[in-house]
Amino acid sequence: MKRAVSGCAALAALSAVVAMAVPAHAADGNLPGGTSISVAINSPANGAVRPGPVTVTGTAAIGAGQVSADTSLTYVVDVSGSTTKPGTGCGGDQNGDTQANTILDCEIAAAKTLNDQAATLGTVGDIGAAVFADSGATADVTPGGGDDLITQPTTDADGAGGRDIDQVLTSMFSDGGLGGVGQFTSKPVGQLTNFAAGVTAATTVATAPTNTKPHKIIVFLSDGIANLGGSVSGPLSAVPANVTIFTFAVGGRSSCTNTGENDEGSLADIAIHGGTCTPVPDVASLPSVLPGVIASQLTGLSLTVDGNPGPAITDVAPGPLPQNGPQTFTYSVTTGALAAGTHHLCVTAAGSDAGGNGNVTDCHDVVVYLKGEAFALQATGLVNISKTPFVTCPPNDSKTSVLLNTPVGSVHALNANCVLDPATGTTTAAASISNVSLLAGAITISTIESSCMSGASGITGSSRVGTINGIPIGIGHGSIGIPGVAQVFYNETTTTPSGQLVQNAIRVRTLLGQQIILAGCRLG
Repeated sequence: MKRAVSGCAALAALSAVVAMAVPAHAADGNLPGGTSISVAINSPANGAVRPGPVTVTGTAAIGAGQVSADTSLTYVVDVSGSTTKPGTGCGGDQNGDTQANTILDCEIAAAKTLNDQAATLGTVGDIGAAVFADSGATADVTPGGGDDLITQPTTDADGAGGRDIDQVLTSMFSDGGLGGVGQFTSKPVGQLTNFAAGVTAATTVATAPTNTKPHKIIVFLSDGIANLGGSVSGPLSAVPANVTIFTFAVGGRSSCTNTGENDEGSLADIAIHGGTCTPVPDVASLPSVLPGVIASQLTGLSLTVDGNPGPAITDVAPGPLPQNGPQTFTYSVTTGALAAGTHHLCVTAAGSDAGGNGNVTDCHDVVVYLKGEAFALQATGLVNISKTPFVTCPPNDSKTSVLLNTPVGSVHALNANCVLDPATGTTTAAASISNVSLLAGAITISTIESSCMSGASGITGSSRVGTINGIPIGIGHGSIGIPGVAQVFYNETTTTPSGQLVQNAIRVRTLLGQQIILAGCRLG
């Protein structure tokens, strides 16, 4: 920065305003799984704020706007013989087999809870199901003829007063050494545990022609380890890349890492394409754990200033991040001191949902500029004359006066103008006078000019005086004493305690305390 004023300390104190080139608005989008995500810079908006560091405030939201049903869910339920063992008070008798709170009841209750969330969030468009034990089977999820693999989370095609998928889930059974699914087509699958068959059945549902969503999730539940069916590696190789498998090891007899009795593969092996295996030793907690697979989160907010990372956004409510949706947040962050000129502020909201990670960004283009003023004449003391002609900016202004006769003297060709360029943040304030005769002709001065400018390159004040009582002056600064009358100071550049740049082409101080300023400009 140029030192024509008084250095960096003066600049930091200068009064300024910050204007934004665009009004506050929200940047809206959707995460890969269809969850809505948005962010908005609410302030600074068009208008004035304090100078120096700029506080940026706004809102962000996850799951609070228009969602897109871009995700499909396939429930894969272990119905092997061990799932008839009592749980710990989970679900009651979900399938009406007179055995309450079994592990299978918990699996059914958890899948129904997940479906409730899918219906509420609106990000899941397609639903299917499969069961496995000795073998695997896809579920027929619609009433009527045919074997339909896909329905929607809220569909009640038979008008029975409940969701079709819930009827399918509650028809799953494991009894007398035989497990399977009863609705809407009965399909038995035996009693042992064949992970490979479960993966194959699940893949058939996820890749069905009627499963049209781009992001597909398989939720794979088992209370045991594989004991037949061969390696899962073959069936897993047929799973497309857009299918993510989340596995859940339900109960203390299950495990994420046990690879089976004959090295068939573990539940962790099955969790592919970004999926994870979650151990759920407390069976009763499964209905609260399972909905997390389609939960959305606002994972972070970040600020950039002119393309560079800004201060971390930690003032977030509710916070700290990450936070689950659906939810709306407020944030606040303060930049470093911004110099005059055009600045680019961007806030990015990052989130995740069942489909993966994503973000949206809202940007404003913070012209930072200083207020300016200019005047040709001002007097204080025994005689007071307001700044004349007087202009300020913004808004831009220009005034002239041909002749002004005052008690302190006559002034010719007075000009004052102030201009702000909103594209660059450059403020220019200037004043000029052709010639003056002060204090009954004791002081005569010609060609008086001053200029104050602030912009991206810094803040400067300058002035020029032709002659004082016939003595050539130019752009240098100093003073001339008029014996018995006054001291005449010329080309003064100073900074007030409040940080305002002050430029006076001429300042006259009489022996009686009268002060006269000619061609003055101010910034701040």
